[in-house]
Amino acid sequence: MEVGIASGSNSLQKLKQSRYGPSFISARSFQDALQILIGTGLVIRTTGAWYEPHGPSNRTARYQASEALLHGLLRNGASVAALRRHRAAEGIRLKDQNKKLVEYGNIQFADDARDRLQDINSMLTDHWVDLAVSDDQLSRLKSAINGDDKEGAAKSSDFAARTVHRVFNNSDWEQGGRFYGAWWMGIPSELRRYILIDGKRTVEVDYSGLHAAMLYAMERMDIPEDPYALSSSTGLRRSQRKLIKRTFNALLNFSGNGHLQPIEGFSEEATGMSWIEFRASIISSFPNLSKHFGSGIGLKLQYKDSLLAEAVMLKFAKMNYACLPVHDSFIVHQALQDDLTEIMQSEFEKMFGKRGYVSFDIGLGEVVASSTTKPIEWSPAELETAPGYEQRLRSFRRNGQSTK
Repeated sequence: MEVGIASGSNSLQKLKQSRYGPSFISARSFQDALQILIGTGLVIRTTGAWYEPHGPSNRTARYQASEALLHGLLRNGASVAALRRHRAAEGIRLKDQNKKLVEYGNIQFADDARDRLQDINSMLTDHWVDLAVSDDQLSRLKSAINGDDKEGAAKSSDFAARTVHRVFNNSDWEQGGRFYGAWWMGIPSELRRYILIDGKRTVEVDYSGLHAAMLYAMERMDIPEDPYALSSSTGLRRSQRKLIKRTFNALLNFSGNGHLQPIEGFSEEATGMSWIEFRASIISSFPNLSKHFGSGIGLKLQYKDSLLAEAVMLKFAKMNYACLPVHDSFIVHQALQDDLTEIMQSEFEKMFGKRGYVSFDIGLGEVVASSTTKPIEWSPAELETAPGYEQRLRSFRRNGQSTK
C-alpha cells in the first residue's frame, strides 16, 4: 500500500498549528525521522511530489514500507492489535460547504462533545473487534461482493482503526455530526455478520427507516413498522426497498434549483419506470412528508441521529460493554440484543416522543463442531497456525489491553 505523506516545512508547520494536526511533534523531528527511515531502507519513496502553481491539482509524495521493515516488524512480534490512535487527536471536525476542514476556537458545544467522544472511544478501544474469517476467506468474500473491482477486493481492513470521530457540515454545529472512522463502518454490509467482539458472536440492530421515522414523529404521526415498505398500489415493489430508501434520503438532502438527478443504481429496466415517474411515485407515497423533499433537511436529521447514536453508545460505555456504531445501527455481543433494542427504542422515544421500530441481524461468527467424546484441546502447533483473528485477539490481550 502506498501512503501520501506531506513533508515540506510549510505543510508541516501549518499542520502543527492546526487543531487537526499532531501538536506533539515538530516539523524538524518529523522530517528527520522520515529521512532516517528512507536512509536505512525501511521506507521507500515510490513517487515524488509535484506542484503546479496554476494547474488543476498537486500531489504529495508517496511512500511504501519496504520488505525489510515488514519482516522486521513480524520478527519482533509486532501486531496491528498494539496500535492505538493518539488520545490527543482531534475528534470533533467541522467542514465548510466545500467539505474542507474549518478551524474553530474554544466552543462549549465542541468541548462537551469532545469529552463525550473520549468516553465512547475509550469504550471502543477496551475491546477487540475482528472478522471471523481467515485472510483467504476474506479475500474470496470480498471478490464475490466486489465482482470486477479487484482493487476493492484486495484492500485490507485496517483493524487498528477502532475509534471514531464526528463530522459537522456546512460550518454549522447542527448539521451532520455523524460518527466515522472505525474500520467496520467501511466494509461491505454483507461482511458485518462476521464481526466478532472479543472473539464472541455479535448481533446488529438497526432503526427501521430512521429518517422517515423521525419525520413521522416530528409531524406527530404514527410511525409505520417499515416506512420504506410501500404498498403495491403506488407502482413500487417491495423488492425495490433499497432503491426507495436511497431516493427518499436523496430527496431530503437535495436543495436548490432544478430537479434531483437519477441516483446510482437506478435503471428503467429494473423499475419499469422513467426516473421522473419513479421519483414522482416516491413523493406521492409520502404525502404528509413531501414538504420536506428538496428542503435540504437531511443534514439536520443526521445531526439528530448523531445525538441518538451518541446517547446509545454512552449507555453501553457506562456498562463497560462494547457497542459499535454504523450510522443508524449498532453491533453488540449477541447476548446483549434485548438490552440494545430497549436502549435504542427508549432513547428514540425520549428524543421524539414516539417509540421507533428496530430490526436485527444475528451474526454468523464461528461455526464450531461439537464433541461429546472429549474436550477440545489446543496443541502448540495449532496455536501457532490459528486463524489471523485469533492471533490478533491474543496479541491484544498480551499488550495489556484486556477486555471487559
